[in-house]
Amino acid sequence: MKKTTAIRPYLLAASALCALAAAPTARASGFGLREGSADWLGNAFVGGEAKAYDASTAWTNPAGMALLNQDEIDGNVSYIGPSASFSGYNTDPLTGGTVRGVQGGNAVTPAASGAMFGVLVLGPDWRVGFSVTNPYGERTSYPTNFVGRYQSLVSSITGIDFSPSISYKVNNHFSIGGGPVFEYFHARLTQALNVPVLSAATGQDPFADVHGSDLGVGYNIGMMYQLDDATRIGVDYHSRIRHNITGTQSISTPPIYSALSPATVALLGAENSRATTSITLPDSIGVGIYHQVNDRLALMGSLQWTHWALFNSLHVTPTNGAPGTVINENWHNTWFAGIGANYQLSERLMLQAGFAFDQSPVTDSNRTSRVPDANHYDIGVGAQYKLTPATTFQLAYGHVFTPGGSVNTTASSSLPTPSGTLVGNYSASDNSVTAGVTMKF
Repeated sequence: MKKTTAIRPYLLAASALCALAAAPTARASGFGLREGSADWLGNAFVGGEAKAYDASTAWTNPAGMALLNQDEIDGNVSYIGPSASFSGYNTDPLTGGTVRGVQGGNAVTPAASGAMFGVLVLGPDWRVGFSVTNPYGERTSYPTNFVGRYQSLVSSITGIDFSPSISYKVNNHFSIGGGPVFEYFHARLTQALNVPVLSAATGQDPFADVHGSDLGVGYNIGMMYQLDDATRIGVDYHSRIRHNITGTQSISTPPIYSALSPATVALLGAENSRATTSITLPDSIGVGIYHQVNDRLALMGSLQWTHWALFNSLHVTPTNGAPGTVINENWHNTWFAGIGANYQLSERLMLQAGFAFDQSPVTDSNRTSRVPDANHYDIGVGAQYKLTPATTFQLAYGHVFTPGGSVNTTASSSLPTPSGTLVGNYSASDNSVTAGVTMKF
């Protein structure tokens, strides 16, 4: 009996760890995903608040729709190929040594995402539009014998936003726009459980799997001021969105456990339940400028602030009567800044480039295996080719340089845990390609 009851606090810690917290992508800071339009990637995500020359402005600044004079639809597909590799070790508090296993190789799985935007001209001063984007997304998967398996294994995050919007042209210089944002958020997180005696004796672990989803609502508002025919400034605000998530936790045990300790299997099975938590995804505000230097060259810049400090802690409440748990995250607010340029090489072909710095909300003090994020340095290049007067093909490539960072963390900061302490370093990078087509009617 003593052996099985000792598992109880460990399971509570595992439940907290498998709370529906968000996890990172290699493309944007925190667990954000900037890919959407090929035009965005071509300029390293710079200038979107002020560009206002295609339908993707419905997301980056809906006020910019007022500058479009034709109905337009814009569809895009992105391939995201991130890399995040760990080197180090994990202590094992149950044996006094280190956890046996592999270091993991590339933990981030390549993925595809898509986006679509549309704008409809209602009259001289009014436009309506929509955007379907994937602003949060991640696929991290460590092997089951990863040295940090008691910290995390699979982290799968999906956030899909649908936003109808409307804009109004107040005068020849000033326009406003905005609309609601409906966000679907889904997460699946797994990890191994370090069970006293049995894990070490059998070399096999139980696995906890938690998943859940929610639909949240926020809004997006923006304004655009055109100083003259060549220069415009835009400001865009995306609100925070709160998700109240109900998840399902299931724990699977190796067959050998039934023979060695039926009581342990029963105790683990009793932890299969539902749990609730909430997460508030951050609001952000961005300012952009776009300047048409001459008929061929355009320059742009952006400065954005994201309220990542909202991701301060997670409160997890099991529905089976077990005590709740608080997990401290202590993320920091971040800045994004960059410059970009477009060059009209010919009547049909436009070339793009951009560079940006994307600050991470985590540092060496709070980095984890689920969020091995670090500061990003983004480079983007792209081309847009006008197939017909009404149809343009877009293609862009982006690369992220990051210095990586160290990790020294346990899986929970508030309860006893058998996860041990993961100590080591992460190296990361990303290569992304986005293709898109815009059509005017």
